[in-house]
Amino acid sequence: MSKNKEKNNPELEKEQTAEEMKAEAAESPENEPADEAEALRQAVLNGDFDIQDFLSQFKAAQAAQEEAEAKALRLQADFDNYRRRSKADTETAIHRAAAELIGSILPVIDNFDRAWQAMAESPDKEGVGLISRQLLDVLHNAGLREIEAEGKDFDPNLHHAVSQIEAGEEQKGKVTQTLQKGYLLNEKLLRAAMVQVGI
Repeated sequence: MSKNKEKNNPELEKEQTAEEMKAEAAESPENEPADEAEALRQAVLNGDFDIQDFLSQFKAAQAAQEEAEAKALRLQADFDNYRRRSKADTETAIHRAAAELIGSILPVIDNFDRAWQAMAESPDKEGVGLISRQLLDVLHNAGLREIEAEGKDFDPNLHHAVSQIEAGEEQKGKVTQTLQKGYLLNEKLLRAAMVQVGI
């Protein structure tokens, strides 16, 4: 009969449900921080809490965090430096390969120029000129540029003087004749122009 009373009594059911809810909440991991805070409060009240020990642990954790952050920043800086070096090395390797290839083609261009000049009024002269210009256009798109020499001031960085000629005051120190064309590849010297300089 008492069981029937308990079943029929809504107040008793509410109490059981509330007790069950408290038990479930205590088992739930979401309430662990609240339990830890309560345990810490009880330890402080009971005098079992050592503030110095807590502070030393806190400072150690803070130092470990700062060290980890500094290490992460160093790793990021090292990676950025590595990426920059890799990019520069790749660009250097590409330029070197292009310079070697185009440098080996320059004698062909020289021979085209010589052939064109030697052909007087041959009907094939125009065709040789067109092929030469087409080849130079392709190389120009790859970054090749002819060094301006004739009539310019002699520049030892761009010109290689192989002879001198008395040319008067106006031509003194200037290039009077280009004996072999010089070229820049992507604004870097590929081959200096061989020139005659006025004195």
